[in-house]
Amino acid sequence: MTTRLNTDISISEPGDVLAAVPHLLGFHPDDSFVLVSLHDLAGTPRFGATMRVDLPCPMQACGFGEFLLQGPLSTQGAEAERIRLLEEAGPPMLSVVEVVKETLRRSGIVTAHAVWAPQIREGAPWRCYDDVDCEGTIPDPKESPIGAVMAANGAVTFGSKDELRELVAPESPEVIARWSARLDALTEDALDETDPDRVGRDVRKVHAAIRRIAAGTALTEDDLQGVLLAVSDTRVRDILLGTALSEHAHPAEELWLSLVRKAPDAELPEVAALLAFSAYLRGEGGLASVALERIEKVQPDHRLGALLRQTMEAGIPPAELDAIARISAEDAQLLLESEEAC
Repeated sequence: MTTRLNTDISISEPGDVLAAVPHLLGFHPDDSFVLVSLHDLAGTPRFGATMRVDLPCPMQACGFGEFLLQGPLSTQGAEAERIRLLEEAGPPMLSVVEVVKETLRRSGIVTAHAVWAPQIREGAPWRCYDDVDCEGTIPDPKESPIGAVMAANGAVTFGSKDELRELVAPESPEVIARWSARLDALTEDALDETDPDRVGRDVRKVHAAIRRIAAGTALTEDDLQGVLLAVSDTRVRDILLGTALSEHAHPAEELWLSLVRKAPDAELPEVAALLAFSAYLRGEGGLASVALERIEKVQPDHRLGALLRQTMEAGIPPAELDAIARISAEDAQLLLESEEAC
């Protein structure tokens, strides 16, 4: 799910909608079934959530529509009045499309368009399933109105989900091994976890590092390792979730991303969860998903990672996570103020 677009842009042609899909997702999808929900607000249709799932095999067609309704579409409620179905692989899977349309119809959801394209690129053909005269070619996604807005806002649209995965991939075995040895030594020298002042010190340490990044000051490897060790404490991690709503949200996410690429398996889950939470909160569902994949690979039962994955699969809007971030931010502020008073 994604809400990357927070700007009013008028598009209506199926080809233009197809050109917008990579920007709505954050990457160009392959072999995908994409749904873009439209909400009728005071007579004006507006984009809602965008969802991408792997194409099912034809034998799974019957259960596919129910899967969508029980998961991502279950939270859309009556607002999800119209859905565009965008299928990207040939040959067109008519049986899957028909089953999904019928399932949606029984639930009161009208399909505005069901469109097929072999891939989303400039000049690629598209056509509707229901109207032989409804066809065309896809305009250049980079030149689309949404693409222009995304580029102006500094958002990156990746060529594929694998490219997005590379963004969070480990730097190198040598870096990971060196960091693992150093963090093991730091852990042995660390104070007892029962130390009542430790959480406050660690929160201040991380906030100081974020401010330095915001000011354009590079952190040393020792600085980064100290931050990684600090956020490996779930108490510190929970408080730092609030940085996603702070004025330093972007430098904080930059820090989480840098640490995810360097973190050994033992220290990875908490900082990857911070990255996933921050990314999802600002509508970057693709980045959040690949960050969660890193957690799931090393610690499948990670509690916060599992909760975030369930949140994404259920299609819960990022705005509904604001409360968690605000509580975390308030906890951080109270903690820092109480320690300053002491």
